[in-house]
Amino acid sequence: MYAPLRHLAQHFSAQAQWPTLRDYQALLDVWPTPICTLAGKPLSIVAQDGKPGSFEEHYAPRIFKTGELQTRHENWHDFFQFLSWFMFPETKAVINSIHLPYAQKRIETTNELGSRTPIENMLSLFDEGGVVIVSSDASLLQLIRDFQWKELFWQRRDELVQTLSCITFGHAMYEKGLAPYLGMTANAVLIEAEAAFFEQETTAQLQWLDKELAAMFRAGDVLTKPKDLQPFPILGMPGWDEANGAEAYYDNTDYFRPGRSGSKKRPANAV
Repeated sequence: MYAPLRHLAQHFSAQAQWPTLRDYQALLDVWPTPICTLAGKPLSIVAQDGKPGSFEEHYAPRIFKTGELQTRHENWHDFFQFLSWFMFPETKAVINSIHLPYAQKRIETTNELGSRTPIENMLSLFDEGGVVIVSSDASLLQLIRDFQWKELFWQRRDELVQTLSCITFGHAMYEKGLAPYLGMTANAVLIEAEAAFFEQETTAQLQWLDKELAAMFRAGDVLTKPKDLQPFPILGMPGWDEANGAEAYYDNTDYFRPGRSGSKKRPANAV
């Protein structure tokens, strides 16, 4: 589960104590390519402030307009949020920018933080608990859409290991993985790729996926509401739970649920 960010976490692995916010900023400062918002503001680390006094001081607008990422000390949630910007800089910036007009209308007209629109809910669900599932075999992706978990994870296990990857996007999902529990379910985006994808190094894979994801969110016609995300029981992935090496593991229908309402075919305009 943590393989995609291992190359980032190693920057802090020699420290005996929690890295400080200054340590976070130091990594941003030496990163070869500046990480920027769509407003062109370089990402920077600041301590989390109190209650915002205006729209511009809220979490997402502040990132967009100033690049300031409010971060708590010694906090796993915010640590993984920080690292996710290095993994998916373009997608994170796009998601941040899409939030703004909806949030501004809601906050400035009703002064309420609740009552989010469907697209805001979808963006938050993916940003917090999302994964990207990439495969060179379209039939494996269709098994996920059809909720055919035992066939996917057990009957086609060898193929899955060779031609499918689940890459965690959401920082809250990384935090949950520190104390995994049966029931952990991710909000997935499915992407089909060429077989050559699996021959690339992790950093190259992330760069390719970042561009694909950013394009999907920018398009605004495939990912518009929570149900556009595919539920995915991630502990079914081979090796993600030490108990899933037994066939009976996948007979637990409380976790490996049969689905919403029948087959979900691939939309014509989906990646």
